[in-house]
Amino acid sequence: MGNADEYIQKFKELEAIVKETFGLNDWDSVTNFLSKRDEYRPFREEIKYCQEVRNLLQHKQKIGGEYPVEPTREMIVFLENTINSLKNRKKCSEIMIRTEKLFYRKRNDSIHSTLEQMRKIPSGHVPVLDENGKVIGVFTAVSFLNIMADRKGEPLPEGFSFSEAEKYIAFDHHDSEVYRFVTGELYVDELKDVFEHTYSGGKRLAMVFVTTNGKTDGKLLGTISPWDVLGKTL
Repeated sequence: MGNADEYIQKFKELEAIVKETFGLNDWDSVTNFLSKRDEYRPFREEIKYCQEVRNLLQHKQKIGGEYPVEPTREMIVFLENTINSLKNRKKCSEIMIRTEKLFYRKRNDSIHSTLEQMRKIPSGHVPVLDENGKVIGVFTAVSFLNIMADRKGEPLPEGFSFSEAEKYIAFDHHDSEVYRFVTGELYVDELKDVFEHTYSGGKRLAMVFVTTNGKTDGKLLGTISPWDVLGKTL
């Protein structure tokens, strides 16, 4: 099999997997679809060029039994790499910070002891779990400030726990930030769409919780921050 025949075969394979993966119709342009996705945008010109070469090979008559052009090995490798990236899309379960490696608190834990350890937390968002491992809220520096404001500066008792401050850590108490719950089977590139949609709505998606059922009442399996998503869609 020559390069041209192999190239046509690879391009057909690429079209098939894109349509199957993203539910495109038979008449949809695979190359237009890919070139509009963020993860393939840096390769927009290469994708367009591959389409033009495929059209030339498949829709123009051969002269003397020979194809008008012969694709290079690098072009075939490019198609193979694109196909492999689609076959091996990362799932949320692969990039999340698992619960056993996560800094979190339980309902009855002390806020004092939490504050001492929060300096080591890059995100500044501490999930608070109930006895079944369900997330009941998130503790942040703003949560603490709101508590202190309502107490009019009165110091917290030494044993003051999250069970006494549930309204401050509740999801609807974070004015400028939102949290999302997903299943570990969700693909990372689909999660990226969730992040971008949230930002366009004027909110900051602070953290994604991966739970057993993708809902608020599921057991926490891990968390994903915006930084965990960037650069991990391929």
